[in-house]
Amino acid sequence: MVIGRREVLLYLGYRGQELTKELDEKIDQAIAICEKLAQPRSVVKRFKVNRETKLVEGTTLKLEGESIWRHIDGCDEIYLLCGTIGFNIEKEIAKNFVKDKTLAILLDAAATAAIESYLDEIEETLDGELTSRFSCGYGDLKIETQKDICAVLDTFRKVGVYVNESYMLSPQKSVTAIIGVR
Repeated sequence: MVIGRREVLLYLGYRGQELTKELDEKIDQAIAICEKLAQPRSVVKRFKVNRETKLVEGTTLKLEGESIWRHIDGCDEIYLLCGTIGFNIEKEIAKNFVKDKTLAILLDAAATAAIESYLDEIEETLDGELTSRFSCGYGDLKIETQKDICAVLDTFRKVGVYVNESYMLSPQKSVTAIIGVR
């Protein structure tokens, strides 16, 4: 997992503004803290999919919505993926919102860059010609599907990720995704 400075700036909404020396140093500090505290873990499984029933074979997971099926057009199999960088960075962000809001915001951006980098690394280990990641909430794939993906992958037991009553993942810097295999 590599936390790129460019990616951190992207998640901050940077558009070429001049950075002060102090802010520049805080960005480096946020990246270093995030690298130290991140605990990357993941679970990935490959499944066949049935276009007629919309089911992920061997599960009760139904992929509803047109956008996911367009995304995996030509794919008979998919990977279900859940990745997280854990609770430690989330606790650090919360702690800093009290004492140093700027650092907290920078930590949040660094953590977002961290989880994305980690997921990219996981993808590189997967077999097959792959589509890009597609997550719940994209297009018309309902956010509620996240609960079912986590159940199929047993994410709470395997990597400590659970879905709250609003269908958001906890820890917050966690991602579920579907990747088509051509």
